[in-house]
Amino acid sequence: MLNPVIFIKDPIKYDYSQFIISLLPKFINCNRIDLVILSQINESNQLNDILYFYYQLIRNHKDDENDGFMFDYRFEINILFNLSQKKLNQLSLNNWNHGYSINELSLSLSIPITQISNIEIPPIIQSSSNIDNDNGAVTRRYYQQFKTTAVGGTFDHLHDGHKILLSMANFLTSTKLIIGITDENLLINKKFKSQLQNYQNRQNLVIKFINLLIEPEKFFEIYKINDICGPTGYINDIDNLIISQETKSGGEFVNKFRKDHGFKLLDITIIKVIGGGGGGDDNGNNVDEKNSWKGKLSSTDIREREYNRLLNQKS
Repeated sequence: MLNPVIFIKDPIKYDYSQFIISLLPKFINCNRIDLVILSQINESNQLNDILYFYYQLIRNHKDDENDGFMFDYRFEINILFNLSQKKLNQLSLNNWNHGYSINELSLSLSIPITQISNIEIPPIIQSSSNIDNDNGAVTRRYYQQFKTTAVGGTFDHLHDGHKILLSMANFLTSTKLIIGITDENLLINKKFKSQLQNYQNRQNLVIKFINLLIEPEKFFEIYKINDICGPTGYINDIDNLIISQETKSGGEFVNKFRKDHGFKLLDITIIKVIGGGGGGDDNGNNVDEKNSWKGKLSSTDIREREYNRLLNQKS
């Protein structure tokens, strides 16, 4: 099956929306699209905005013929960035068999590249997005600013919001990325629990995604989360914690716990947006609409759809 990759050069300066949208009908029978950003990204707020925009662009694209979304929740989207030539070569050998570009690529890859030249790529009018306040905007940090970064979550039915969280954590890490994944004993009250993936499946999907991004000079460790702090509650050698706006209070709790136990405080990086577009988070709580992602499925939404899909198959 075709496993396509789309290359875009500089989404900080140019809007590639129409180029990407023009290609999507070609991939209707695929189960995955990778989007690769070729220019170096150095500021976290810029990367967060780019990931937010392009994940949403692809996920929410409508299928005019069927009066619905072109790709359902099972369709895999991966946005990759700051990749070395060695990493690109590895991915082209193991993950892709055809590429698409609006610009002529200076890369030498082992896959055919189709160059599209009849679509305009308009420049982006720059605006300030490095706001650091209580309205949910991203905190500005810099590429590989922290030696060791931590991120945690349930990561059930790994979706676009999870991928933004993991991507931002990898972006800020220079040496070691610590990933906490919630153990099943903390998930007994989840909605549609029958469709909750077991710990091993969730871990495997996280590892699969991180391996698309991470370079050889970095490494990652995965820990089970059995309490509110997870590894941030007992590993001193952590510099930064990645959280979403809706879990800001959790970051504050972690730092209070670390202070009480004599650990150094963590730099907290707040990113946007991991909330479900249906008005609720993965725990069934209401999410502020301005901090939610319209059209993005939460893990709870996905479990509900899986439940209904299997129910319909039986009937």
